[in-house]
Amino acid sequence: MPLTLAKSLKARLRSDQPVFGAWVGIPHPTVIELMARSQFGFLLLDGEHSPIGVQDLASLLPSAELHGTPTIFRPRSKSAADIKAALDAGVSGLMVPMIETAEEARAIVAAGKYAPAGMRGIGPWRASGYYEAFETYLAEANDATTLILQLESAKGLANLEDILAVEGFDVLFVGPADLASSLGLPIGRFDGEMRDVLQRTADAVKRAGKLAAIDVSAISAIPELIEMGYCLFTIGSDMGFIQASGRGLVRDLAAFSTGQGT
Repeated sequence: MPLTLAKSLKARLRSDQPVFGAWVGIPHPTVIELMARSQFGFLLLDGEHSPIGVQDLASLLPSAELHGTPTIFRPRSKSAADIKAALDAGVSGLMVPMIETAEEARAIVAAGKYAPAGMRGIGPWRASGYYEAFETYLAEANDATTLILQLESAKGLANLEDILAVEGFDVLFVGPADLASSLGLPIGRFDGEMRDVLQRTADAVKRAGKLAAIDVSAISAIPELIEMGYCLFTIGSDMGFIQASGRGLVRDLAAFSTGQGT
């Protein structure tokens, strides 16, 4: 199942259609299952800015797999140990934060790929179906697994062409909040200078034969970003959905206390 889901995500990314996923930050199987039932193109389990740790993956991934939903994991750091552990647990892909140099990009590829493309250690305990599909997994994992590097700083932007020249990763994901902050631009705005940066980035990614991705907070931003060349998007999160739904209900219920709901 992990290898099948990884292949399905790769196939979607290779199509001409945009792929949409949501963030997950609550480390509980029930939450994962509820999110998977929503039928996003993928779930991005955030180990960088949430309580989800790489050690939680083995108990969380089955809930997504039950509903045929691929998972991407973002580790807290660029640690090769976390990359290896997440892949061995069976995630469909990895998204590594704050890549700023080609050297860092090459290190991520090395940690995430089996030889000869890299130096990933051999021990895909859960990813290979507890070794029942060991040989198949070893033969197909390099191509099936999606590797995503995050562009989040002025330094990374300055080294963009060198980073994109590194072979072995599939997607460059713009972290718009961190990138805007690093550039001294307003956070949450995709116009003006930030729009120029996003367009230049998408153009460079296309020239390099890779895919451009970005996080968005509103559906209204998506059409222009697709036109720029972005094809993978994250939008919304489990925590945000709970918060928005709860607040909306409370607002509606408040009408009864003022007599407007009768």
